[in-house]
Amino acid sequence: MEGSTAHSEITVSRLTARIKQLLESDSELRSVWVKGEASNVRLAGSGHLYFTLKDADSQITCAWFGFGRRKARPPADGDAVMVHGDVRVYPKGGNYQIICDDIIKSGQGDLAAQFEALKRKLDGEGLFSPERKLRPPAVAGRIGIVTGIATAALQDVLNVLRRRAPYMEVVLFPCSVQGDKAAPEIIASLQAADRFPSLDSILLVRGGGSLEDLWCFNDEKLARVLAEIETPVITGVGHEIDFTIVDFVADFRAPTPSAAAEVVTPDVNELRGAIGDRTGRLVRELRNNLGNANERLKRLFDHRLLRDVAGSVEERSQRLDELGNELAELAVEYSGLGSEGRHGELLDRMATLMMRRMEEDAYRLPRLSAEFLRLTRNASEDARQRVGNMDKHLKALDPRAPLGLGFSLVWREDGSLLRDAANVAPGEVLRVQPAAGELRVRREDGDA
Repeated sequence: MEGSTAHSEITVSRLTARIKQLLESDSELRSVWVKGEASNVRLAGSGHLYFTLKDADSQITCAWFGFGRRKARPPADGDAVMVHGDVRVYPKGGNYQIICDDIIKSGQGDLAAQFEALKRKLDGEGLFSPERKLRPPAVAGRIGIVTGIATAALQDVLNVLRRRAPYMEVVLFPCSVQGDKAAPEIIASLQAADRFPSLDSILLVRGGGSLEDLWCFNDEKLARVLAEIETPVITGVGHEIDFTIVDFVADFRAPTPSAAAEVVTPDVNELRGAIGDRTGRLVRELRNNLGNANERLKRLFDHRLLRDVAGSVEERSQRLDELGNELAELAVEYSGLGSEGRHGELLDRMATLMMRRMEEDAYRLPRLSAEFLRLTRNASEDARQRVGNMDKHLKALDPRAPLGLGFSLVWREDGSLLRDAANVAPGEVLRVQPAAGELRVRREDGDA
């Protein structure tokens, strides 16, 4: 327009970018808690949660990306909530919004603070220490269940047990799992289960609920009693996103009651399969070991030194038989002599000779046996050393052995091994073989 003063122009995008920079650089608008009433709550098919947070005078849009993965209940329209997140600008819509990472109902803030304070206290005393936790047995025969007698959690656990471990013996210790009286009843049931004979594990389970519904599992006295239980305790309280104090104290925390039942019950079919696999592997190993032992024994007996010893023993035995025959012939030869005195003298000499020969050979046999064993051991050790020396020699002759130290072999195009770089023509392609893999390189004109 005529007469108008000059002015600078700015695009909508630049203005929005400037606003975005100013808002998102303000530290007071990051990691902020905002209280209000939820309205227009919408969980999109993508899993993102969108809603409006408002009070009597103002409102702001909120978004929680990936909320559906948490498997949690979104707030309902009209719920008084506290939202945690960062204030961001959404350029496409030209508005600012809170990108959320936590939502709690108003009034739960005090409970959350109490929870964190007790958690820090017990952790500082070592109640959460892994060193004090017991390992649940891999296969249990009898377990105790501490939960409400008419709860969905109990049915979930029993269904898993019937499917995976029908052999399992179950003992129920009923108690309240919600309300002011729940914590003392849970304590009494845990102590009763711990006193029950031959329980392999104890399951402490309850289905999902709000922070207030699960609050009895955050009782300090319950946590301290649980730490003293001498039977392994597995908790399955709430859903996967729910954490209570007993989860940190227990020997093992499962995300749900059904998962807690699976911890103590390996599937019977999987168990049978594992036993079959291990049995088969053991039989194969035994057969291999027996075959190897027989082969080694055969090689030992085929050894020349052992054959010599065995032959010596056989010769001694044969000589003993010959001496017996000679003595028998002497007895026949002299049996016809007329003189009784002479006849008796010959018989005495024959008996003495026989006894002396038998004593000599009886003395030699243990020595020959000991010599046989000694030669067996020596032959075995000698064979082992020769095999070891041959293995070392073969490894030393392996042309690839230096490659493991960082050296490489360089081959020419004709397959010959390169020994002098001066023999490589410019442009010639070489094949380089390090310890692993292979490279092809080309000599350039400027290479020395």
